[in-house]
Amino acid sequence: MEIKSDKWEGKTGGGKIGQAFLLWFLQKVSVQVLYPILYLVIPFYLLFAKKGYNAIYSYFRERYSYPWWKSFYYTYLNHLTFGKVVLDKFALLAGNDSQFTITIEGGEEVTPIFESERGFIMAGAHIGNPEIGGMGIKDKKKIINGIIFGGESANFQSQRDNAFGRAKINLIPVTTDMSHIFAIKNAIENGEIVMVACDRMMGSQKSYSIPFLGEEANFPAGMFRIAAQLRSKMIAYFVMKEKGLNYRVFVRELSCPSGEESSAKIAEAFARNYVKELEKIVKQYPEQWFNFYPFWEK
Repeated sequence: MEIKSDKWEGKTGGGKIGQAFLLWFLQKVSVQVLYPILYLVIPFYLLFAKKGYNAIYSYFRERYSYPWWKSFYYTYLNHLTFGKVVLDKFALLAGNDSQFTITIEGGEEVTPIFESERGFIMAGAHIGNPEIGGMGIKDKKKIINGIIFGGESANFQSQRDNAFGRAKINLIPVTTDMSHIFAIKNAIENGEIVMVACDRMMGSQKSYSIPFLGEEANFPAGMFRIAAQLRSKMIAYFVMKEKGLNYRVFVRELSCPSGEESSAKIAEAFARNYVKELEKIVKQYPEQWFNFYPFWEK
């Protein structure tokens, strides 16, 4: 089933034939061969995809107080970087992931969590390229479950299933019947890892209003409440694109009040600490914010 949203659905474009050709082509060549094409394509997105353009332009104007010309430049850079990230994802789905290099920061801090027998949640966001990071930090001892948008084309979903299957990563699609919630709880209770983006409202509208980049924003409460109820650990997890085919993974444990018994207070502490970590990374990589809709609702 497909989750509908009045914001930005995040569905990958290109059509069945276009996606199939791209996957075939990227099996054979380096993805960087296609990067120059983006310089021709992106101006058309800026002209005709006004919803995404306006949201990102406002993001730079209002969050960073950039002048109009700098906001326009960074909006262009944002779309260009997003295009490269999408191509990198297709290269990953095509099985040509050996061309990417991945550096992990904070791995020593979270090693005990990975080595424990308990399940936990890795909270990502719609920034950078979390799929490639998931391939890079796959754990040999634990089963990894990735929470994914369930509205992609059948061809895209099949390729994604195959790619992550090779890396022994299970995929749990978000569905309208909310069955994914039970799959998430079962995975954690079985000592597995759940990787999920925690920055975008989908399905349930229960949220926390938290200061983010200078203004209150809504963040979904679901995963933080699940973690608190199951007393599982949470790790902030962000995968950012750097020059060329290099990626940097940032992992940090999310803290909660020591000795706190209230699951509600633990959940909110997780959420607020997640937003702090997200803000640090977004300030470091402002052009890799990929929520193409008005994120701050006044």
